[in-house]
This record gives sequence, C-alpha cells and structure tokens, in this order.
Amino acid sequence: MGLAASQARFLAITSRKAYCEFESMQLAQEKLSITRDMAEISEKYQNALNQTTLVWDYDGSGENPYNLTYDLLMTPSVLNDYNPYLITTRTGSVVLTGALASAAAAISPNGSPVERSEAGFQAFIDKLKSQGILTESDAEYMGNDEIYDKNIGYGSQPLRDNINYINDINGLAYRLSQSYVSDGTETRNLFSTALPGNVSTDKTAADSDKILVNGNLIDTNTKNSLMVGDLLKSDIVYIHTLPDNNTSPSDESIITTFKENVTKILDEIVQGIQSVFPNDLATETAINTAKILVEGTYINNTIVGRNDEAIRSTETAFSNAVNNASANNAIGYGNAKGNKHNDSIAINLSNMMAAFLTYFELSLNGYNSNYNVGATTSTSYYVTDDPYYNYLIGDDEEGASDISMADTTLAMRTDFYMQLYNNICINGWTRNDGVEDEKYLDNALKNGTYFITSLNNDGYFYQGRYNESDCIVEITDTDAIAQAEAEFNTAKVKLTYKEDQIDLNMKNLDTEISSLTTEYDSVKNLISKNVEKVFSMFQ
Repeated sequence: MGLAASQARFLAITSRKAYCEFESMQLAQEKLSITRDMAEISEKYQNALNQTTLVWDYDGSGENPYNLTYDLLMTPSVLNDYNPYLITTRTGSVVLTGALASAAAAISPNGSPVERSEAGFQAFIDKLKSQGILTESDAEYMGNDEIYDKNIGYGSQPLRDNINYINDINGLAYRLSQSYVSDGTETRNLFSTALPGNVSTDKTAADSDKILVNGNLIDTNTKNSLMVGDLLKSDIVYIHTLPDNNTSPSDESIITTFKENVTKILDEIVQGIQSVFPNDLATETAINTAKILVEGTYINNTIVGRNDEAIRSTETAFSNAVNNASANNAIGYGNAKGNKHNDSIAINLSNMMAAFLTYFELSLNGYNSNYNVGATTSTSYYVTDDPYYNYLIGDDEEGASDISMADTTLAMRTDFYMQLYNNICINGWTRNDGVEDEKYLDNALKNGTYFITSLNNDGYFYQGRYNESDCIVEITDTDAIAQAEAEFNTAKVKLTYKEDQIDLNMKNLDTEISSLTTEYDSVKNLISKNVEKVFSMFQ
C-alpha cells in the first residue's frame, strides 16, 4: 500500500508540475506579446511627434496663426485681403460647399464652365442672398449693372480700381474728422469726455487745463472744434498746470486726474479708428492690442522730467513739460520751484496718435517691419512718418470723399464675389462638403487631392500646392502630439500593469515548480527505495 500511495502521489506531482511549466510558458509568451505591443505604441507615438498641421498666417509674421478652414479661405475678410483662396481639383474646378455650391448651381447646374455675363452674376448674387450669405442691401449693390466686371481677377485691369486707399495723413485725418457724425448736424469733439469745460490761454494760470496746437495756446471755442483727425494734421499737446504752492512731490490726485483725462482721449481715438477701419476680428484685435500698448507707454510709464529739482519759473516749467512730452513717448513734467511752485504736466497727443497707429500696424501685419515706437520720438519710426504707407480705407487723394467705410468694405466684398464667380465660370465647379472638416481639408491639401488657386500680383489666378502659398504654413501639430502622448501614456500604464501581473504570476509559478520539483525528487527517491526493499525480500 505504501508503494501504491507513493506512486499515486508521484503521478499527481508530475501532472501538476507539467501544468505549471505549461502555464509559465504561456505567461512568457504573453510577456513577449506585451513587449511587441509596447514597441508598437512607442513607434506610433514617435510617428505622432512628426505630425504637422496647416495654418493660415496672413501677415507672414508667425505671430498670428489661424486655423486653416474653408470658411476663412472663402469668406471675404481682412484675413484674406478680400480675395478668395480657392480649393481646386487637378483640373482647376472650384470646390464648393453648402450655400456657395447652391449659388454655383444657379449658373451651371452640372458644374461645367459657362460664359460670364451680367445676367449670370445677377443670378449668382440672387442665390447668395436667398442662401443668407448676402443681405438685401448688399445684393442690391452687387447686382447693379454698372458694378459687374467679367475681367475682375483676370489681369485686364487692377483690382478694386473703384477703391481708393488712403496714402496720406490728410486723407486719414479727414475721414477720422467725419467719423463722429451722428444725425447729420452734430459731431463728437476730441475732448468732449475728457475736458468738457473751459481751457486757459495763460501759461501761468494755476490748476488749469491748456491745449497747444502747433505751439499756440487755444481758447475754449477752438478746443471744442477739434476732432480726432486733427491729431494727424496738427501738433497737439495737452497740459495741466498744478495749483499754487503745491508741495513736492506734486499733488498725486491731480496727476491721477490728468492720466484719467488722457485715457478718455485715448478712448476717443479708439472709437474713431473703429469707425473707419474694417470691422472684423483681426482689426478689432489689433486695435485692442494697440490701446494696451499705448496705455503702457504713455499712461502707466515713468513721467519724464519729474525728478528734476532745478529752480525755475512757472513759465519755464510749462515749456519744459511740453518739451519733455514732445521729445519722449511718455508724459512730460516741468518743475517750478522759484515762482509759486506751479509745476506743469503734459502729453503730446499727436505723438500718442502716431504711436497708436504704429502699434496697430505692427499688431495687424507683424513686427518684422522698420516701424517702431521707441522711448523717444527721435528713436521712433511711426507709420505716420512713412509717406508711402497705405491705410485700408476708401478716400480720394485730397481726403475729401463721400465714400463711407461701409461702402468701401462692400466694394471689396463685391470684388471678392466677382472673382469667385469668374473662376466658377471659367473653370467649372464641383461639390464636396467634406472640405468643411479641418482635418479632411488638411489631408486633402497635403496629399495632393486638392490645390490652392489664388490671385497673383499680375491680376491672374494661378493653381499651386499648399506650400506655394504665402499665407499657408505647415507647423508642428501640437494638439495631435498631445493627444498621442495621452494615448501612449494610457496604453503604457495598461501594458505595464498587465506585465506586472504576469511577472507576479510567473514568480508564483516558479515558486510552486521549485516546491514540486523538490517533492518530486523526494517521492521518486522514496519509490526507488521501496522497490529495492521489495526485491531484497525475495532474494
């Protein structure tokens, strides 16, 4: 019975040991599989690090990238300079979606090229109106028989020859001076909110506001006739002389009030610019940026000349404040300790206006130009110093036009739809709503399914790859990389947990196999001795 029991135990141990070794081998295979999976997700993550995306960099600075979308390319705005950037097939057909496709179908139902005509453009405009892209008044303007030109965008004449870009200060000044007309009878004065009361023409008058225009003190009536545009036509300085016998340092509350008045004047400048420049997101952002920078430069910066302790008369302090303000992009100060201690504080508003327009230009079109606002006027190069700088609003060369800003942008948008219509007629069109998806558009442009057809300087449209466009830039896709990193980390945690569990199971199996091996050897040895004992009994 002992031998039989030992034999049964031996077989059980052998079976269990074989099972454990088989399980250990399976776990080793699973661990090898995890290693392959880890290598696969690592490779996928490394590939994701090289992913790129296309963005719209309209000013070429790299500072203002926008997501590249179909709407951005096909909606007139300052971002595309009111010119369509067409998505086209290899054969040149214009790829359209939604309402634009419906408007194209009104002139070419099957997408084939058609002859350009005033009637066709009218049908195109009418459909855009019914689709909600154009308002009633816009469609009425664009549908005027005298407006349509079938050669717009095809080199026969300069684009927008009915638009006059202001290229001199007088033109912009005139437009700004007209910008506050409300009901046809009243205009809004530059100082209406800042200095609604009287101003003094006496340099030594204590605790009073004064305004210098081209070096001459003006009276209240003249002050009330000044507009925002006058800041460009004249040299205007705002001064305040502090009260008699003020202590040093000067009364902070009066200086605070002075700065508050400067802020109100800056608000008038901002409202003037907003009323005559294009009403779009890029312009609004540039205006807000310019305002913040001007506040930092002029209002929140150090007051120049304030620590000058020399003894001077009130009149000399007045002149010093004006000179300090005019020579620096900052508020100027003049100390008067010899005569009643009437200090003066001043700001050159014309220089502040020039700085604002310069900051606006740099924010809108990039900081790689020669324009700059330095600490002093002598180290600055304002856009107002450039006789060839063009402002994107309509006016005639004498600055006396009755074309409103709304008319200007409307004419530019009309050119946009003329160019689009002419391209559809000449090259035909096809519909693909998929291009409204940013990822789809990105891939289609990268793999050569679609191309960009845009206006060249010679007035003709040319087709090319996305990387031939000045405004489309390929950059690292940080969003895709972040997503890939998150997916990699999640998968890595799962695989690591699984691997740890396998290691633990293998360790337990190794321990059991070791124990079984010891017991296997012991039982085997016991059986061997029992067999020897049985044989010895019969010898």
